[in-house]
Amino acid sequence: MKKIHIILKACLMLLLLCNATFAQSGTPTIREKHNIVIDGIEETWQLEWSGATSPVCEPEGADWITCPCTGFAFGESGDLYLVRKRTGHRDERLSLTQLFSYADETPSGQAVLRRWDVLDEDHDLYDKTGLAERVRKRKIARVMDFADYDHDGRSTEFILQIGTLPCGKQMSVVVGISRSNPHLHAFTSTGHPQQPLIMQAHQWESLRTANGPVKTVGWQCGDHGGEEEYELELNARNGKIFATQRTYTCPETGRGKLIGQEDY
Repeated sequence: MKKIHIILKACLMLLLLCNATFAQSGTPTIREKHNIVIDGIEETWQLEWSGATSPVCEPEGADWITCPCTGFAFGESGDLYLVRKRTGHRDERLSLTQLFSYADETPSGQAVLRRWDVLDEDHDLYDKTGLAERVRKRKIARVMDFADYDHDGRSTEFILQIGTLPCGKQMSVVVGISRSNPHLHAFTSTGHPQQPLIMQAHQWESLRTANGPVKTVGWQCGDHGGEEEYELELNARNGKIFATQRTYTCPETGRGKLIGQEDY
């Protein structure tokens, strides 16, 4: 009887250990959740961490103020999913972690989200004690800010930063649903429909607010020694995004001649 009791106790301890391990590495954690109405039907969209997360560009350190941490400062990293819930439908899940593999530079090998917003005053106090304590008392930063980037008449998508380029260029995609693709996806251009359209955050915003074609500069002459200037002409009509990249030479002053043009 005593031997059976020892065996049962050992089994119970093993079960508790397995449950604890699963809770740390396998249980989804809802980072953010919103109810939105699409075509008169309410849906729930949420960002889920699949398992544990790790801090990125922490307020305790000095790297959060550097260029690679722009947009990711005071952040967290892990395996991230976008989940869409609708009554009468199976849940949709989109791996956002996979989108980060398209980025040239991220502060982590996984998905990264800013956890707390950076305030202007933080830059004056970045090397002072007490900053981390103040930061951690702030409310969690919002990620899903829905808007109509493809101009299909519905605000059913949001910007997601997936990387940075020198210095502090926030390389981003837009994810959500569209009239032409009613399932969760990363938005593409007409020129390259098989891969996510990656642009700087300010270029996405220019597209969102434009009433027609808009020209945006992605890399200026002289930026980090750049000897060419890259311009993106963007346009969105009825759910389709058109993007053309033009390359110019960089003379001693101003912009030089056009030397290349391609679908982006």
